[in-house]
Amino acid sequence: MEYRVIHRFKDLQDNNRVYSVGDRYQGKKTKKRIAELSGAKNKIGTPLIEKIEEE
Repeated sequence: MEYRVIHRFKDLQDNNRVYSVGDRYQGKKTKKRIAELSGAKNKIGTPLIEKIEEE
């Protein structure tokens, strides 16, 4: 599955890689990590990525 960044953030678990809005998320794609980044239970408190729906 692919994910798109919807809020700019620095991935503290990926050598401080900075993701900008519209980037494809390239970091860890474990269930726990995806849940953290796509929900509000992260340091920023807002969803940072969303699943890219296939057409």
